Amino acid sequence: MDEKKDLKLGKIISMLRRAKNLRLREVTQGYFSESLLARFEKGKSDITVEKFFVILKNSNIYLDEFQSIYNDYSMDEEEKFRTDLANAYSKRDIVKIKGILKFWESKVHEKPSVKYFKINETVIRIILAMAQNSVVLKKDVDFLMNYLEQVTEWGRYELWIFSNCLRFFDDNSLKYYGKYILGKTNFYQSIHLNQQLVIRTFLNIIDTFLRRGNLIFALKYINYLESINIQIDFFYEKIILNYHKAHYRVLQKQKSAINDMKKCVETLEYYGYGEEAKILYEEIENL
Repeated sequence: MDEKKDLKLGKIISMLRRAKNLRLREVTQGYFSESLLARFEKGKSDITVEKFFVILKNSNIYLDEFQSIYNDYSMDEEEKFRTDLANAYSKRDIVKIKGILKFWESKVHEKPSVKYFKINETVIRIILAMAQNSVVLKKDVDFLMNYLEQVTEWGRYELWIFSNCLRFFDDNSLKYYGKYILGKTNFYQSIHLNQQLVIRTFLNIIDTFLRRGNLIFALKYINYLESINIQIDFFYEKIILNYHKAHYRVLQKQKSAINDMKKCVETLEYYGYGEEAKILYEEIENL
């Protein structure tokens, strides 16, 4: 385990134990020493994964609860980078995106053998091209497709890659991944954030097919998301789905559906999604 992460884990375990008014021995229950737990909480010792799960079990804390608390307590560097990148792209902040790209280019230069550094660099280069409306290199798309093809079980990282770059896949590749994505994300249903990422990925697929005028496949994925009945806590995603449904009707020559698109954007704007609303307003103007 990484030393900095161990320190964070120990602090969070200590915080939760004290919040539940549990003594050290109530958490360890004789499985391992109280002194080891005390040292771990202070960041002075490491523990095994097995002992970590003993702590959670004896504290009546579910793993997904702990993960949520951990993410709120201290955002992982990788997650922070993705959040910063998403915010920069939503604002079309070219300078910020170039700065992020430069950082990962330096990481690749320092350690060219680390595969994930190269993947991050490639994704950012594609996002920069989207923000600038410039050409995306085929070799970059092929590189990411080759990686995704080799991974049999997609997690959050693979969903992030696919969702950001799918609009540059050709129709056949997009249909293939769209068809098999749920088979590659078998654990998504039990993890809230992964559910959101899967839904947003399908929304991006719908958007891409609508932009290409492929209404048959756009409707296919609209119907799929309709069938799973998106939960109310995915408010943004529900509004975007309604926006895509209205966009589909506009492309079906139902011009009155333009007003439905505008209502969706007005709702997003009202609830604080100003940057996203601005982009959608521009899209509506260009229809």
